[in-house]
Amino acid sequence: MTSNKRNKKILKVMKAIVICVLSLSMLIFCAIFIAHAVVFSRADYDRYDSEHYLLYEDIDVEKYPREQIFVQSEENTISAFYYPTTDRKGLIVVAPGHRDSNDMKLYEICYFVDAGFSVVCLDYTGCYSSGGDSMCGYSQCVYDLDALLDYIESDKKFENMPIYLFGHSMGAYAVSAVLSYNHNIEKVIAASGFDTPEEQWQYSIKRYTGIFYPIIKPFNTLFINIKYGSDKDLSAVDGMNSGTIPVLIISAEEDSFYGGLSPIYEKQNEIVNPNCTFVLMDEENHNGHYDYFLTDAALKYQAENPTAPIDKKRYMEHDEKVMNMMIDFFENE
Repeated sequence: MTSNKRNKKILKVMKAIVICVLSLSMLIFCAIFIAHAVVFSRADYDRYDSEHYLLYEDIDVEKYPREQIFVQSEENTISAFYYPTTDRKGLIVVAPGHRDSNDMKLYEICYFVDAGFSVVCLDYTGCYSSGGDSMCGYSQCVYDLDALLDYIESDKKFENMPIYLFGHSMGAYAVSAVLSYNHNIEKVIAASGFDTPEEQWQYSIKRYTGIFYPIIKPFNTLFINIKYGSDKDLSAVDGMNSGTIPVLIISAEEDSFYGGLSPIYEKQNEIVNPNCTFVLMDEENHNGHYDYFLTDAALKYQAENPTAPIDKKRYMEHDEKVMNMMIDFFENE
Protein backbone atom coordinates (compact mmCIF):
# COMPACT_ATOMS: atom_id res chain seq x y z
CA MET A 1 0.00 0.00 0.00
CA THR A 2 1.42 3.34 -1.03
CA SER A 3 1.84 6.15 1.50
CA ASN A 4 -0.89 8.17 -0.26
CA LYS A 5 -3.41 5.33 -0.04
CA ARG A 6 -2.50 4.71 3.60
CA ASN A 7 -3.06 8.38 4.48
CA LYS A 8 -6.43 8.40 2.72
CA LYS A 9 -7.50 5.33 4.64
CA ILE A 10 -6.42 6.88 7.97
CA LEU A 11 -8.25 10.10 7.07
CA LYS A 12 -11.39 8.14 6.21
CA VAL A 13 -11.27 6.30 9.56
CA MET A 14 -10.72 9.56 11.43
CA LYS A 15 -13.69 11.17 9.68
CA ALA A 16 -15.85 8.18 10.59
CA ILE A 17 -14.75 8.47 14.24
CA VAL A 18 -15.47 12.20 14.30
CA ILE A 19 -18.90 11.65 12.76
CA CYS A 20 -19.66 8.92 15.31
CA VAL A 21 -18.51 11.08 18.23
CA LEU A 22 -20.53 14.08 17.01
CA SER A 23 -23.60 11.92 16.40
CA LEU A 24 -23.32 10.32 19.83
CA SER A 25 -22.84 13.74 21.44
CA MET A 26 -25.91 15.10 19.69
CA LEU A 27 -27.89 12.02 20.69
CA ILE A 28 -26.91 12.39 24.36
CA PHE A 29 -27.70 16.11 24.39
CA CYS A 30 -31.10 15.52 22.72
CA ALA A 31 -31.86 12.74 25.21
CA ILE A 32 -31.15 15.12 28.12
CA PHE A 33 -33.32 17.81 26.52
CA ILE A 34 -36.19 15.34 26.06
CA ALA A 35 -35.81 13.99 29.61
CA HIS A 36 -36.05 17.49 31.07
CA ALA A 37 -39.07 18.29 28.88
CA VAL A 38 -40.83 15.15 30.12
CA VAL A 39 -39.97 15.74 33.79
CA PHE A 40 -41.30 19.30 33.56
CA SER A 41 -44.20 18.64 31.20
CA ARG A 42 -47.59 19.97 32.20
CA ALA A 43 -49.23 18.18 35.15
CA ASP A 44 -53.01 17.76 34.97
CA TYR A 45 -55.65 15.91 36.93
CA ASP A 46 -55.99 13.18 34.32
CA ARG A 47 -52.68 11.83 35.65
CA TYR A 48 -53.31 12.62 39.31
CA ASP A 49 -53.83 9.47 41.38
CA SER A 50 -57.18 10.44 42.85
CA GLU A 51 -57.85 6.83 43.91
CA HIS A 52 -55.15 7.10 46.57
CA TYR A 53 -54.77 10.82 47.25
CA LEU A 54 -57.22 13.45 48.38
CA LEU A 55 -59.23 15.80 46.25
CA TYR A 56 -60.93 18.78 47.84
CA GLU A 57 -64.34 17.11 47.63
CA ASP A 58 -63.02 14.25 49.80
CA ILE A 59 -62.77 16.46 52.89
CA ASP A 60 -65.42 18.33 54.88
CA VAL A 61 -65.77 21.38 52.64
CA GLU A 62 -67.98 23.15 55.19
CA LYS A 63 -65.30 22.81 57.85
CA TYR A 64 -62.54 23.78 55.44
CA PRO A 65 -64.04 26.38 53.05
CA ARG A 66 -61.67 27.84 50.51
CA GLU A 67 -61.41 30.65 48.01
CA GLN A 68 -59.53 30.42 44.72
CA ILE A 69 -57.23 33.30 43.92
CA PHE A 70 -55.35 34.08 40.72
CA VAL A 71 -51.90 35.63 40.45
CA GLN A 72 -49.87 36.73 37.45
CA SER A 73 -46.48 35.01 37.39
CA GLU A 74 -44.48 36.23 34.41
CA GLU A 75 -46.57 35.42 31.30
CA ASN A 76 -48.84 32.88 33.02
CA THR A 77 -51.70 33.08 35.50
CA ILE A 78 -51.23 30.78 38.46
CA SER A 79 -53.90 29.59 40.86
CA ALA A 80 -53.85 29.27 44.64
CA PHE A 81 -56.44 28.34 47.25
CA TYR A 82 -57.04 30.30 50.45
CA TYR A 83 -58.37 28.49 53.52
CA PRO A 84 -59.39 31.21 56.01
CA THR A 85 -59.86 30.91 59.77
CA THR A 86 -61.39 33.38 62.21
CA ASP A 87 -58.21 33.16 64.27
CA ARG A 88 -55.60 35.75 63.21
CA LYS A 89 -52.75 33.50 64.37
CA GLY A 90 -51.08 33.77 60.98
CA LEU A 91 -51.02 32.65 57.36
CA ILE A 92 -49.10 29.55 56.30
CA VAL A 93 -48.18 29.50 52.61
CA VAL A 94 -47.76 25.90 51.47
CA ALA A 95 -45.50 25.05 48.52
CA PRO A 96 -46.08 21.56 47.03
CA GLY A 97 -43.42 19.18 45.76
CA HIS A 98 -42.57 18.42 42.15
CA ARG A 99 -45.72 17.50 40.18
CA ASP A 100 -47.81 17.53 43.38
CA SER A 101 -51.16 19.27 43.16
CA ASN A 102 -52.47 21.63 45.81
CA ASP A 103 -54.84 18.77 46.78
CA MET A 104 -51.88 16.60 47.75
CA LYS A 105 -51.15 19.03 50.58
CA LEU A 106 -54.67 18.82 52.05
CA TYR A 107 -53.31 16.40 54.65
CA GLU A 108 -51.07 19.14 56.05
CA ILE A 109 -53.47 22.00 55.27
CA CYS A 110 -56.23 20.53 57.47
CA TYR A 111 -53.79 20.19 60.39
CA PHE A 112 -52.71 23.80 60.03
CA VAL A 113 -56.30 25.08 59.82
CA ASP A 114 -57.29 23.01 62.87
CA ALA A 115 -54.40 24.64 64.73
CA GLY A 116 -55.84 28.09 63.98
CA PHE A 117 -53.75 29.11 60.98
CA SER A 118 -55.14 30.35 57.70
CA VAL A 119 -53.50 28.67 54.71
CA VAL A 120 -52.73 29.47 51.08
CA CYS A 121 -51.54 26.66 48.81
CA LEU A 122 -50.58 27.19 45.17
CA ASP A 123 -50.28 25.23 41.97
CA TYR A 124 -47.08 26.12 40.11
CA THR A 125 -46.95 27.24 36.50
CA GLY A 126 -47.93 24.31 34.27
CA CYS A 127 -49.66 22.46 37.10
CA TYR A 128 -53.31 21.50 37.57
CA SER A 129 -55.41 24.64 38.21
CA SER A 130 -52.70 27.04 36.97
CA GLY A 131 -51.92 28.17 33.43
CA GLY A 132 -48.85 27.33 31.41
CA ASP A 133 -47.96 24.69 28.83
CA SER A 134 -45.19 23.26 31.01
CA MET A 135 -43.58 23.58 34.43
CA CYS A 136 -40.53 25.17 32.74
CA GLY A 137 -37.92 24.05 35.29
CA TYR A 138 -36.87 24.05 38.93
CA SER A 139 -36.45 27.81 39.27
CA GLN A 140 -40.02 28.52 38.10
CA CYS A 141 -41.42 27.45 41.47
CA VAL A 142 -39.40 30.23 43.12
CA TYR A 143 -40.76 32.83 40.69
CA ASP A 144 -44.30 31.58 41.25
CA LEU A 145 -43.96 31.72 45.03
CA ASP A 146 -42.43 35.20 44.80
CA ALA A 147 -45.42 36.38 42.74
CA LEU A 148 -47.86 34.83 45.20
CA LEU A 149 -46.15 36.51 48.15
CA ASP A 150 -46.28 39.87 46.32
CA TYR A 151 -50.03 39.33 45.91
CA ILE A 152 -50.51 38.37 49.58
CA GLU A 153 -48.53 41.37 50.82
CA SER A 154 -50.67 43.74 48.75
CA ASP A 155 -54.10 42.24 49.54
CA LYS A 156 -55.96 43.77 52.49
CA LYS A 157 -57.52 40.48 53.60
CA PHE A 158 -54.05 39.30 54.59
CA GLU A 159 -53.15 42.59 56.28
CA ASN A 160 -51.38 42.27 59.63
CA MET A 161 -51.21 38.50 59.34
CA PRO A 162 -47.78 37.00 60.10
CA ILE A 163 -46.66 34.96 57.09
CA TYR A 164 -45.11 31.51 57.47
CA LEU A 165 -43.82 29.21 54.73
CA PHE A 166 -43.89 25.43 54.53
CA GLY A 167 -42.58 23.34 51.67
CA HIS A 168 -41.61 19.75 51.02
CA SER A 169 -39.11 18.55 48.39
CA MET A 170 -39.19 21.06 45.52
CA GLY A 171 -41.49 23.12 47.73
CA ALA A 172 -38.74 23.19 50.38
CA TYR A 173 -36.37 24.54 47.74
CA ALA A 174 -38.92 27.21 46.80
CA VAL A 175 -39.66 28.44 50.34
CA SER A 176 -35.93 28.67 51.06
CA ALA A 177 -34.70 30.28 47.83
CA VAL A 178 -37.52 32.86 47.87
CA LEU A 179 -36.08 34.32 51.09
CA SER A 180 -33.58 36.16 48.88
CA TYR A 181 -36.51 38.24 47.56
CA ASN A 182 -36.92 40.21 50.82
CA HIS A 183 -40.49 39.28 51.72
CA ASN A 184 -41.72 39.84 55.27
CA ILE A 185 -41.63 36.21 56.41
CA GLU A 186 -41.83 35.15 60.06
CA LYS A 187 -40.64 31.53 59.88
CA VAL A 188 -39.99 28.78 57.36
CA ILE A 189 -40.13 24.99 57.39
CA ALA A 190 -38.12 23.31 54.61
CA ALA A 191 -38.58 19.53 54.54
CA SER A 192 -36.41 17.30 52.31
CA GLY A 193 -35.26 20.10 50.02
CA PHE A 194 -32.44 20.55 47.50
CA ASP A 195 -30.14 23.55 47.10
CA THR A 196 -29.85 24.57 43.42
CA PRO A 197 -31.35 23.59 40.04
CA GLU A 198 -27.93 22.61 38.73
CA GLU A 199 -27.18 20.32 41.64
CA GLN A 200 -30.58 18.66 41.53
CA TRP A 201 -30.68 18.09 37.77
CA GLN A 202 -27.12 16.70 37.83
CA TYR A 203 -28.15 14.23 40.52
CA SER A 204 -31.35 13.32 38.67
CA ILE A 205 -29.33 12.35 35.58
CA LYS A 206 -26.73 10.55 37.70
CA ARG A 207 -29.45 8.59 39.47
CA TYR A 208 -30.82 7.17 36.23
CA THR A 209 -27.62 6.75 34.21
CA GLY A 210 -25.42 5.11 36.84
CA ILE A 211 -21.99 4.10 35.52
CA PHE A 212 -22.53 6.12 32.33
CA TYR A 213 -22.89 9.39 34.24
CA PRO A 214 -19.20 10.48 33.94
CA ILE A 215 -19.58 10.33 30.14
CA ILE A 216 -22.91 12.17 30.18
CA LYS A 217 -22.03 14.82 32.79
CA PRO A 218 -20.26 17.29 30.41
CA PHE A 219 -23.28 17.27 28.10
CA ASN A 220 -25.63 17.67 31.06
CA THR A 221 -23.57 20.59 32.34
CA LEU A 222 -23.82 22.26 28.91
CA PHE A 223 -27.59 21.67 28.88
CA ILE A 224 -28.00 23.19 32.36
CA ASN A 225 -26.05 26.30 31.35
CA ILE A 226 -28.15 26.74 28.21
CA LYS A 227 -31.51 25.96 29.86
CA TYR A 228 -31.11 27.75 33.19
CA GLY A 229 -28.42 30.37 32.68
CA SER A 230 -27.76 32.15 35.97
CA ASP A 231 -30.83 30.46 37.49
CA LYS A 232 -28.79 27.27 37.80
CA ASP A 233 -27.27 28.81 40.93
CA LEU A 234 -30.53 30.10 42.45
CA SER A 235 -29.85 28.67 45.89
CA ALA A 236 -31.94 27.62 48.88
CA VAL A 237 -28.90 28.00 51.15
CA ASP A 238 -28.28 31.54 49.86
CA GLY A 239 -31.91 32.35 50.63
CA MET A 240 -31.54 31.15 54.21
CA ASN A 241 -28.29 33.09 54.55
CA SER A 242 -29.84 36.32 53.26
CA GLY A 243 -31.20 37.16 56.73
CA THR A 244 -31.95 35.77 60.17
CA ILE A 245 -35.44 34.39 59.55
CA PRO A 246 -35.93 31.21 61.66
CA VAL A 247 -35.88 28.10 59.46
CA LEU A 248 -36.62 24.54 60.49
CA ILE A 249 -34.71 22.22 58.13
CA ILE A 250 -35.92 18.63 58.08
CA SER A 251 -34.09 15.79 56.37
CA ALA A 252 -34.52 12.05 56.21
CA GLU A 253 -31.56 9.76 56.73
CA GLU A 254 -32.11 7.63 53.62
CA ASP A 255 -33.79 9.86 51.06
CA SER A 256 -33.69 8.04 47.72
CA PHE A 257 -34.35 11.28 45.83
CA TYR A 258 -30.95 12.55 46.98
CA GLY A 259 -29.03 9.36 47.69
CA GLY A 260 -29.03 9.96 51.45
CA LEU A 261 -29.42 13.20 53.35
CA SER A 262 -31.20 16.10 51.66
CA PRO A 263 -28.76 18.62 50.08
CA ILE A 264 -29.87 21.53 52.31
CA TYR A 265 -29.27 19.46 55.44
CA GLU A 266 -25.89 18.28 54.14
CA LYS A 267 -24.82 21.90 53.69
CA GLN A 268 -25.60 22.95 57.24
CA ASN A 269 -21.96 23.97 57.71
CA GLU A 270 -22.47 26.52 54.92
CA ILE A 271 -25.58 28.01 56.54
CA VAL A 272 -24.60 31.08 58.55
CA ASN A 273 -28.14 32.10 59.53
CA PRO A 274 -27.99 31.58 63.34
CA ASN A 275 -31.73 30.86 63.53
CA CYS A 276 -31.68 27.66 61.49
CA THR A 277 -32.63 24.44 63.28
CA PHE A 278 -31.87 20.99 61.87
CA VAL A 279 -33.93 17.85 62.46
CA LEU A 280 -32.92 14.42 61.15
CA MET A 281 -35.62 11.80 60.61
CA ASP A 282 -33.83 8.50 61.26
CA GLU A 283 -36.54 6.25 62.67
CA GLU A 284 -36.79 2.93 60.81
CA ASN A 285 -39.45 3.00 58.06
CA HIS A 286 -39.83 6.73 58.62
CA ASN A 287 -36.50 7.89 57.19
CA GLY A 288 -37.30 8.32 53.49
CA HIS A 289 -38.35 11.22 51.31
CA TYR A 290 -41.89 11.54 52.69
CA ASP A 291 -42.69 8.55 54.91
CA TYR A 292 -41.65 10.36 58.10
CA PHE A 293 -44.90 12.32 57.83
CA LEU A 294 -46.92 9.09 57.99
CA THR A 295 -48.02 6.82 60.81
CA ASP A 296 -47.08 3.15 61.10
CA ALA A 297 -50.72 2.34 60.43
CA ALA A 298 -50.66 4.29 57.16
CA LEU A 299 -47.51 2.55 55.96
CA LYS A 300 -48.97 -0.83 56.89
CA TYR A 301 -52.16 -0.02 54.99
CA GLN A 302 -50.13 1.05 51.95
CA ALA A 303 -48.09 -2.17 52.10
CA GLU A 304 -51.31 -4.18 51.97
CA ASN A 305 -51.97 -2.70 48.50
CA PRO A 306 -55.64 -1.98 49.12
CA THR A 307 -57.93 -1.87 46.11
CA ALA A 308 -60.59 0.71 45.37
CA PRO A 309 -62.36 2.16 47.16
CA ILE A 310 -59.27 3.28 49.08
CA ASP A 311 -59.60 4.91 52.49
CA LYS A 312 -57.54 7.92 51.45
CA LYS A 313 -57.22 9.43 54.91
CA ARG A 314 -56.05 6.11 56.30
CA TYR A 315 -53.69 5.65 53.34
CA MET A 316 -51.94 8.95 54.12
CA GLU A 317 -52.61 9.31 57.83
CA HIS A 318 -50.12 11.82 59.21
CA ASP A 319 -48.09 11.40 62.38
CA GLU A 320 -49.33 13.85 65.01
CA LYS A 321 -45.85 14.11 66.56
CA VAL A 322 -44.37 15.39 63.30
CA MET A 323 -47.27 17.74 62.59
CA ASN A 324 -47.24 19.10 66.14
CA MET A 325 -43.48 19.64 65.90
CA MET A 326 -44.05 21.89 62.89
CA ILE A 327 -47.01 23.70 64.44
CA ASP A 328 -45.02 24.26 67.65
CA PHE A 329 -42.19 25.74 65.59
CA PHE A 330 -44.54 28.26 64.00
CA GLU A 331 -46.26 29.09 67.29
CA ASN A 332 -43.36 29.36 69.73
CA GLU A 333 -40.96 32.25 70.09
